Amino acid sequence: MEQLNWILKITWLDGLISIGIFLIFFLARELFSKYFLKLVTRLSKLSKTPVDDALIGAFRRPVAFILLFAGIYLTLMYLPMPHQWKSIATLLFKSSAIFSIGWGFYIFSDAIGIFFHHMGDRYDLQFNTIVIPFLAKMMKFIVAVFTIVMILDQWNYHVTGLITGLGIGGLAIAMAAKDTLSNLFGGFVIITDAPFTIGDLIQTGSIEGFVEDINFRSTRIRTMDQAIVTVPNSTLANAPITNLSKMDKRRISFNLPLDLETTNEQIKRCLGQIRQMLTSDPEVYEERKLIYLDKITSSSMNLLVDFYIKSIAVEEWLKEKEKYTYAVLEILQNEGVELATTRSLMVVPTQEHVIDIGDEKKQVAPEERSRSRD
Repeated sequence: MEQLNWILKITWLDGLISIGIFLIFFLARELFSKYFLKLVTRLSKLSKTPVDDALIGAFRRPVAFILLFAGIYLTLMYLPMPHQWKSIATLLFKSSAIFSIGWGFYIFSDAIGIFFHHMGDRYDLQFNTIVIPFLAKMMKFIVAVFTIVMILDQWNYHVTGLITGLGIGGLAIAMAAKDTLSNLFGGFVIITDAPFTIGDLIQTGSIEGFVEDINFRSTRIRTMDQAIVTVPNSTLANAPITNLSKMDKRRISFNLPLDLETTNEQIKRCLGQIRQMLTSDPEVYEERKLIYLDKITSSSMNLLVDFYIKSIAVEEWLKEKEKYTYAVLEILQNEGVELATTRSLMVVPTQEHVIDIGDEKKQVAPEERSRSRD
């Protein structure tokens, strides 16, 4: 209770002046939020870069917070508090200032993509879209660590001693964080090797879908069933990945079994018409068009139709595949060529009849039984 005796020493004049100091900073905070920020925003629009707009937007709330905290601090410092209390208030004010600066840069980290896009437009550079979100998250992590370290340093917590103390159990921590570290390094491998980017359609193992996000631990993939699959980066970095979005063409291939009664002239005319159709189509690549009589079996003669088209989207590819299938079938129908049908031979086993002759049993085949009836 003796430590609170200073409250009784506060005069009416001290109280009024303290309240006045707080109201001044509170009013400055409101003016900053309403008018000064609008003025700075208008001035920033005169520049051609959107980075300054993002910087102002990031520090809007932190500056308002520190103005309010500064008013509280100066109000308390004017009062006749003990020196120990004033020291604690000073540490709290310094910590809040450091926190506000770190808070602003933490929010500004989201705008790192604006900086990279501006640099790319200005210098004609291309940045992988998967790198920018990863760098933003890394920058947030660095800002958070530095902010915590600086606040702890204000309160005389030596970070080097803390790190040394953690080193005692470093082995246990390393063993516990083994999977986390492997996923982190897997994320770096994915970033540097760049086998895919956000928005790409990939296939790895039994998973096929669009890449939605990559973070320090895992990669999120939205499958064709609209489900989200989270794959650890360490697993993804060591698995074969097929990037379907990097395809510059798609293959259409089908094998047509023709009836054995089809004549050679019919086959030649069909092959010629299919080749002419594909050659005149601008959507079909010129190279590697395989239209041949592939093989002859005991039940059919097979035509091979194999080529590439320029449409790479899955739905467009299926539409084109359907179009060419109908076109080939129409050519076969016009030439009177029928597809081979599967003929199955059903074998009915003969039954033997057992006839009793006295005490003996005799097996008689059906043909013998018919002769005995005659």
